[in-house]
Amino acid sequence: MHPKIIRAGVALILSLAAGAIGYTAGGSGTAAPVRIPTETVSAPAAGTTRVLYSLDQKQNDKEIIALIAAAKSHIYFAMYEFTLKDIADALVAAKERGVEVRGLVDAGESSNSYDRPIIKELTDAGISVVTEKHPTGTGIMHIKAIVTDQAYALGSYNWTNSATTVNDELLEIGTDPTLRQTYEHILLTLLHAYQGNTAAAHAAAPVSIGTIAYTDAPQHVGDLASVRGTLQDSYTSKTGTVFLDFCQSYKTCPFSGVIFADDVKKFGDLTRYTGQAITLTGKITSYQGKAEIILSDPSQLTD
Repeated sequence: MHPKIIRAGVALILSLAAGAIGYTAGGSGTAAPVRIPTETVSAPAAGTTRVLYSLDQKQNDKEIIALIAAAKSHIYFAMYEFTLKDIADALVAAKERGVEVRGLVDAGESSNSYDRPIIKELTDAGISVVTEKHPTGTGIMHIKAIVTDQAYALGSYNWTNSATTVNDELLEIGTDPTLRQTYEHILLTLLHAYQGNTAAAHAAAPVSIGTIAYTDAPQHVGDLASVRGTLQDSYTSKTGTVFLDFCQSYKTCPFSGVIFADDVKKFGDLTRYTGQAITLTGKITSYQGKAEIILSDPSQLTD
């Protein structure tokens, strides 16, 4: 066969494959493109796995709710950013029908004004929600996963409106027994390790130490503070994460601000702050020996 004909055939196959966003897979190992209309959202059938792209149907929240509704005995979840009331309502409904519901959230995110109402709704319903407490006093809880007695779901998808309708996100939903048990074991291990470190208490407890210079940030790792300095550069990495640098050389700088790719659009054009004194507010953490504040809300950055 002529090489140009072969190349055209391969291109056509790749084009057709790329056009299908949602996938479903069974035990045979084969995959077929599918669409999942809103009216057919349901918990996954036994022996299946499907991967959903957020902007195909913009209904990842409904997929999670279907998973919650199908749970019979227990639900364990870990979620970095959680602001969707419909998912919170589904978890409360599960709790009320006798399902064990336990959750893990990020300490920094859960204390923010937009996450707090969700945490309150869950805890008021008697749902145990804890936050991470790493031995070093640093690090975030960045997992986005839920495991029930029937299935699991995980991926880049935070339980937020922007992740549901605006962002590019992936969500894998499956029932494979080995994977389900593996994810459940990890979540249970963390829930046990952080037992007693309740999200409600954490949200009420933080007290800022006030405003400090960026050069003093390494001495206050673990504290809530407002760190001030003159922004030298806002650098975007290949993964889309933005680093706010306060020194000419970031390699020797004691502190930086970090905005993960999921949150960058919220902040607009950050170059407008270059050369200006700005203040970053949040929990000071440490990464590879350097102090930093992770920003997820524009209110954390002021000039």
